[in-house]
Amino acid sequence: MHFFFKIVQRILFPACDVPFSVQIGEGTVFTHRAVGVIIHSKAVIGKNCKIQTGVVIAGKNGCIPRIGDNVMIGAGACILGDVKVGNNVSIGANAVVLQDVPDNSIAVGIPARIIVKDKV
Repeated sequence: MHFFFKIVQRILFPACDVPFSVQIGEGTVFTHRAVGVIIHSKAVIGKNCKIQTGVVIAGKNGCIPRIGDNVMIGAGACILGDVKVGNNVSIGANAVVLQDVPDNSIAVGIPARIIVKDKV
């Protein structure tokens, strides 16, 4: 049965890899049919997130990323490893997130640096 769903996914969304085992919260959307999006099979994504094209959410050595609620992930961004992204966070386009991002922050750059929204 899993194989059947994988085939259907490849037909409907040919340029993305979002396994059915990913935990995705209610209200989360993928822009432009999730073109180029790759997500680790055990990743956790919160509610009301917006994930743009070309985003990679990948683990390494058994560690998986955890994304909070109300997170906007810009086009081409990469979230790699055992990273926790807090609630109400914006991740800039093409940012490479290698460390935890606290609530109410903005992460930009390669590697991503954290800007607290309250200080902006």
